[in-house]
Amino acid sequence: MKYLRRFLVPLLLAVALVVMGGLVLRTESEVLYRMQELSLWLPTHYFFKISTFYPGGPLTWAAAYMVQHFYHPAVGMGLMLLAWALIMWLTCRLFRLRGVWQGLSLLVPLCLMACLVQTGYWLYYMKLQGHPWVPTLGVLLSLVLALPFRRMPKRWARLAYLAVVGVLGYPLMGAWTALALGLMVLAEVLRMRSATLGDACVAILALVLFAIVPPIMVRQFYGQVQMDEAWWAAMPSFQYGKVDCLEYRLAYYAIGLSFLLCALSTKFGDSLTTKKSGKRMSALLVVALLALAGYGVAKRWNHDTNFHKEVAMNNAIERLDWEGVLRISLSKEMGEPMPPTRVMVMMKNLALFRLGRAGDEMFHYPEGAEQQHAPWQVRMTQVGGKLLYYHYGKEGFCYRWCMEDGVEFGWSVDVLKYMTKCSLITHDWDVAQKYIDMLRRTTYHRQWAEKYAALVRHPERMAEDEEMRPIIPMASFPDRLDGDNTLVELYLLKTFSSGFGVDPGYQEMTLLCSLIMKDIDLFWPRFHQYLDMHQKEEGFHVPVHYQEAAYLYSVLEPQRPSDLWPGLTNAEAAERIPFDESVKRRYKEFMDFNAQCGSMSEEQKKSAFLPQFGDTFYYFYFLRRNQQTN
Repeated sequence: MKYLRRFLVPLLLAVALVVMGGLVLRTESEVLYRMQELSLWLPTHYFFKISTFYPGGPLTWAAAYMVQHFYHPAVGMGLMLLAWALIMWLTCRLFRLRGVWQGLSLLVPLCLMACLVQTGYWLYYMKLQGHPWVPTLGVLLSLVLALPFRRMPKRWARLAYLAVVGVLGYPLMGAWTALALGLMVLAEVLRMRSATLGDACVAILALVLFAIVPPIMVRQFYGQVQMDEAWWAAMPSFQYGKVDCLEYRLAYYAIGLSFLLCALSTKFGDSLTTKKSGKRMSALLVVALLALAGYGVAKRWNHDTNFHKEVAMNNAIERLDWEGVLRISLSKEMGEPMPPTRVMVMMKNLALFRLGRAGDEMFHYPEGAEQQHAPWQVRMTQVGGKLLYYHYGKEGFCYRWCMEDGVEFGWSVDVLKYMTKCSLITHDWDVAQKYIDMLRRTTYHRQWAEKYAALVRHPERMAEDEEMRPIIPMASFPDRLDGDNTLVELYLLKTFSSGFGVDPGYQEMTLLCSLIMKDIDLFWPRFHQYLDMHQKEEGFHVPVHYQEAAYLYSVLEPQRPSDLWPGLTNAEAAERIPFDESVKRRYKEFMDFNAQCGSMSEEQKKSAFLPQFGDTFYYFYFLRRNQQTN
């Protein structure tokens, strides 16, 4: 029984870690995979040298190495749990936590968990290399540096060690050096028996080092770092433009508070647990603190359904799992259903277009223009623009935004992959080979690199490649010197809806975009061309949404059908359009229902019409108004 009691708390802590890891994997697996796609680690001297251009470079370099293991989310999370377990063990050793007080060592992993799961759209905007692993490695290295300090019996030795860590630790771990110094100060406080000036030397020296080392180092060795950033090096800034998101730093501040609570438990815990009632009170206090920390994690956890769906749909498109994209868009497993963002709608439409079902099913899925839930305006160029430009054959724009992302936010696997594929489609073989050679050096993307290296050697195989086969015809039309002003959807809609093409896929895209634009003048010529291209095909059937648009427009402007077939009357021309009876019937039902709802406002009609007519172009045309594109 005594043996069991001794290991009960460590066993419970191990179970708690496993549960934490399971919760992260259950809800964040797609995000973890995306994290490694938006990161890069190369085993080259040059890559390490670039990392050391900034304070804390070795730490961020090591963090980027660890992030790449999220390629297999379970493997990456398992490694992180091992690091958290080591942090707990070192915390217990540093503060000599015993008995039930060992439970407080779980506070630090809970804070690190909050740092990970609160990321949200910072995933696309964070400039710190290896940011998902930086807090974990920063805390771990701080504990490793602080542990020898407590074992030094001589004060002069401790002061000398503190000075060495304060000076040499800054290039190694940047601002996390402050945590290492703080842990040493706490260890010294626990050693103190009085509050004399001599006993306070450690704290005074730590404050002096923290005040003077960062600016001196930046001035002498890191000229590219702004002076006001010297004290935050290797820490996430959580600042985008003029927007400073202080709430994201709470989890980082909580790390220091957790260590302070551990130190207090060492100072006063023994006196509290001498009596039986004190042991019970100690256990309740530890459980209460852990429960409070768990509540804090839950509050900081990013549960944005649309964010998780955007990430999952992006990952599915990269796997060419078009059915998976549609399944995710309707899924209720990622949280409470919300109106979709425009990038979700565009990825859904891309999937339907690739499956050849956009004309029949485009309005069978949720429509909307929900803004991303972030403290700043999230641009589609960041969260899906490169993907959309690539698959719609706009390789120049895809490459341009890859280059901008690489310069602004750092090079990543995702950027290198798109630049490789764009270079292949534009026949820039040497450029593609350069990026392939870089990806060959990664741990998990060598097979991908070999696949595309084969296309460099045998370009004729691109026409047979499942991914590139439908893109090449879309990219074969002349580029124009223009700009998108970061409005990806609007640019694509205007470009395609005003274009003509002999390729069936390109031509159908022009028809789809003119339909989405609700432009009658653009729609009719493209619909006419669509009929001319396909009407003689055996078993040809005009997709329902194209029929709905043509029928609606022929009612709104009865003279237009004869424009398509000069010399015919309107009635004769209309007969050339193969309308299904169900299309005509649903239009009549729509207008009859509209007459019944005549006194309703437009917002009320949106809700009233949605169950019965939400899957029609009629609903989209009349009740989806002023929908913002981005």
